[in-house]
Amino acid sequence: MTGAHYVREVQYRTEDNLVARQSIYVYQKPPVDVWNRSLDLAEMSGDESVLDVGCGNGAYLRTLARRGHRGMIVGADLSPGMLEAARARTGHPRLMVADVQRIPFRDSSFDVVLAMHMLYHAPDLALAIRELRRVMRDTGFALVVTNSESHLIELDALVVAAAGRGLPSNRMTFTLEAGEAELCARFSRVERHDFAGELLVTEVQPVLDYVNSMRAFVSSDEDLGAVLEELGRRTAEIIDRDGVFRVHTHAGCFACRA
Repeated sequence: MTGAHYVREVQYRTEDNLVARQSIYVYQKPPVDVWNRSLDLAEMSGDESVLDVGCGNGAYLRTLARRGHRGMIVGADLSPGMLEAARARTGHPRLMVADVQRIPFRDSSFDVVLAMHMLYHAPDLALAIRELRRVMRDTGFALVVTNSESHLIELDALVVAAAGRGLPSNRMTFTLEAGEAELCARFSRVERHDFAGELLVTEVQPVLDYVNSMRAFVSSDEDLGAVLEELGRRTAEIIDRDGVFRVHTHAGCFACRA
C-alpha cells in the first residue's frame, strides 16, 4: 500500500483501479455521502483556501465546486495520471504533482487541508502528518478520511477464502482505530466522525472488478485467474442463497485543529 513507485506507476498510473473500487458503492443502501459529510466538519463559509493532497480523480474537488466554494482550491497528487483524470472529470485549473511528505507550499498557506483516503500510502506517516499541519493555518482545519479495520470485512473474508490472503485495504496501518493517536501528535484537537453503511451487492462482476483492482496484493499473475474464478463462485453462491451479498462499510473523518 505504500511507496512512490507503486502509487505513481502501478496502482494509480491511471484512474482505472480507483474507478473499479468507487463503482462498487452504487450498491450502498442507503448511500453514505462521505464527501459532503466530511467537508461539513470544517464549517466553511466558502471563501477559504483549500489544499486537497492526494486528490485522486477529483471527487472532493468536484464536491467543492458543486457546493459553490469561492476560495482558492489546489488539487495535488503524486500521480500525473490521476491528475489527468481529475482534470478531465472536473476541469479544475489548479492541479499539481506533489508528495504529501514534501508539500511544496510555505508554512500556514491554507485554511483547510484535505487528506482523504490517502495517508496509508505515505511511507513516513509522521512526516506526512507534520507536513499537513505545517501548511495549515493556526485557525484552520485538516480533514483526514480513512477506513475502519472492519471496512468491507465480509468481502475480505471471501478473498481470504479464495486466495489465502486478504485485501491490502484491510492490512493498512492508518485506520480509524489507530489514526487518532498519530494525528494527536501534531494537532491539539482531533475529533473522529464515523460513517457506517452497507453494500447490498446483487452481481458478481463488481466484486471481481474490485478485487482485480488490487490484484498485485491478492495473487500472483499465474494464479490470478483461478483466484478470481473461485471468488466469483463463492460470491454467486451467496447471492443465489441470500439474494444479495451484504458487505459492511465503515469509513470516517478526523477533523483536526491546530
